[in-house]
Amino acid sequence: MPKDRSTIDAQALFERGQQNFQAHDFREAVECFTRAVALRPDVAAGYRFRALAYLELGQRTEALNDLDRAIHLKPDDPGLHADRADVLFRQKAYDAALADCDKVLTLDPGWAPVRGLRGECHAAKGDTALALVDFAAAIEADPGHAAQYLLARANLHLDCENYAACAADCATALRAEPENAAAFRTRGLANRELGDLETADADLTEALRIEPDSALARLARATVRSDQRRYTEATTDCDEVIDRVPKTARAYTLRGLCRTHLGDADGAASDFTTAIRLAPDATSGYGLRAGVHYRAGRYAEAVQDYLDALKRSPRDAATFNQLGWIWATAPDPDVRNGRQAKECATRACELTEWQEPGFLDTLAAACAECGEFDDAVRWQQKAAAATSSETEDAYAARSALYEQGKPYRSVSGE
Repeated sequence: MPKDRSTIDAQALFERGQQNFQAHDFREAVECFTRAVALRPDVAAGYRFRALAYLELGQRTEALNDLDRAIHLKPDDPGLHADRADVLFRQKAYDAALADCDKVLTLDPGWAPVRGLRGECHAAKGDTALALVDFAAAIEADPGHAAQYLLARANLHLDCENYAACAADCATALRAEPENAAAFRTRGLANRELGDLETADADLTEALRIEPDSALARLARATVRSDQRRYTEATTDCDEVIDRVPKTARAYTLRGLCRTHLGDADGAASDFTTAIRLAPDATSGYGLRAGVHYRAGRYAEAVQDYLDALKRSPRDAATFNQLGWIWATAPDPDVRNGRQAKECATRACELTEWQEPGFLDTLAAACAECGEFDDAVRWQQKAAAATSSETEDAYAARSALYEQGKPYRSVSGE
């Protein structure tokens, strides 16, 4: 029986769409597939391949709509459910993605990539045990792509702070794929957490050799080099990240820290200000800029930054402590406020269950500012009993001051 004209024309358009897809002309591919499905709306393949072209164009909603149509036409096609599960996962619709993964594995239990994807869905939802089961099954069932599943499991271990297991999975992945930049980067992150900064730096340098444009790897190496006190090199890495991805708040924060250690207070303050502009809800930029203001003797500005930090993190004991210290000890009488200093210092101690000697020290200073010298001596002695030898002399000197009925005054933002 001869084919009708619409079938012939639809087939020609479909083939042309595939050719355009393979040539990476995705817009033209969408156009061809659109004309094909207009002629043959009963053929699932047209919707599926148009969905794939939409994905290449970043149009996920349109892709999902097409996959829904294709699945309506062929509800028992595991490939269609697998494609939709992948898109749903990228959309963070994890429950819907899991439902499609389960459907695929019901239709075809040996579909290993979907088992790996299901593991990623479980991991994203916080179902670690289920994720580990799926990753292990995918590694066993699909050894040719084991590195992919190992790396997914390594990232789960990293999120769960199982750093040794993360590094081990990355090492196994690298034996299968020695040029896998993501495995080097992830292992570098794990080695940093394990305290092996030298190996972490080597891993991240390898990741950058393979993918020199990776801002993630470069920022991670900058962090490691800052930990190693290689501040100039860390700053250079931050510069490159900022050149490539100018709106990376973390890069400005880290560069500001490095500039602080290098003695560039103005540069540090500028970086922290930019970080605050890019991520106004993050607390770190405010606290770090407050530190710059404090060391420069700009106490009022420091107080304002700490207050802004506290608005965003109202249970941060360190911020309460810093405010208490400034209000208790600042040389400027217009800045000092004994009552507020005592309230903040007390809250810092409460949040740390009265176990942090530095916070007890601040409470002592706040009591002294309020004229409560007996309490000041008592808290100072408690701080001294819990502290290390490094601060013993300073604590003893302050205790002697309070015994004389004198409050403590900081000098030059110490």
